[in-house]
Amino acid sequence: MDGRESSREIEQAAASWVARMDRSPLSAGDQERLRRWLAGDARRRGALLRAKALWLQAGALGDASRLHGSAAGPGNATPPALARPRQGGNRRRALLRWSSAAAASLLLAVLVFVSIPVPTAYATAKGEMRRVPLSDGSTLTLNTQSLVRIHEEHGQLRVKVVRGEVFFEAAANAMPMRVEIDGHRFDANAATFAVRRLEGQPAQLVVQNGRLDAVGADGSFAAVGANMRLSMPAGHGKAGSTPLSATDLQQELAWRDGKIAFRGEPLGDAVRSFSRYSDTRLVIADPELAGEPITGLFAANNPVGFARAVAAVFGARVRQQEGVVIVSRER
Repeated sequence: MDGRESSREIEQAAASWVARMDRSPLSAGDQERLRRWLAGDARRRGALLRAKALWLQAGALGDASRLHGSAAGPGNATPPALARPRQGGNRRRALLRWSSAAAASLLLAVLVFVSIPVPTAYATAKGEMRRVPLSDGSTLTLNTQSLVRIHEEHGQLRVKVVRGEVFFEAAANAMPMRVEIDGHRFDANAATFAVRRLEGQPAQLVVQNGRLDAVGADGSFAAVGANMRLSMPAGHGKAGSTPLSATDLQQELAWRDGKIAFRGEPLGDAVRSFSRYSDTRLVIADPELAGEPITGLFAANNPVGFARAVAAVFGARVRQQEGVVIVSRER
């Protein structure tokens, strides 16, 4: 046993919290304990929402039943004063019947809604990096301007990479983690790998250790091993894999150390890469300079230092004005 709570134990704990909140407002200490409890397992927040919905609807049904019972009277006896039917009494009885039916229908709708897995989203702002521990022992590291959505389905964690760069440290579990990238699905167990999904570029998967199983629409599997890069064109284009040397792999994962690695990309593309990390705008003043290839490792949070290094290499000059750094060749 790994000591992980079962779903039943989580549901029981959630019900206890809701009952406590119904009795009286939570103290500051109880609020902090509830916050820590919710943070301890991704499943707990959904369990608390379900428990709240059931508690509220159970109260609504109880009120409706009491109203109906008081209207009918003990033993369904008709009071003498109401022995003669009146139109107002018929309306009240119709209203009570409608209220009970509506409450039951609402409870059914709530039960259907809360049974649908609700993804948890994690995101980073420009220049931010974030490490996220998951309920199965795995860990994600999100680079700047990244977004993932995670939910658990039938005991399996499913992670959808919406944008950005994410490094996965998938733990060894009986049920592998499933990763979704642009409609492609991969199962990961005891593996470390990175996913890149940037606008205007093919999505990429880089495996550092272990392996991932690509899951086809027909249920077929194809392995992607260590030191491999898989490029996935948008749409229905065929994915292609490339072996990586130790140096290539280090450069692919340089962002984890706050660096940007360039391997002969045009200077104009390099400038666009820096814009993901900083609001400082870099401008290459002439097209010829923008087409020059750049190679090297640079600090992602230092666009001005990058501009000065470029100027030194290509015989250009740097000038700054109102948050804009302009690189141009001497004329």
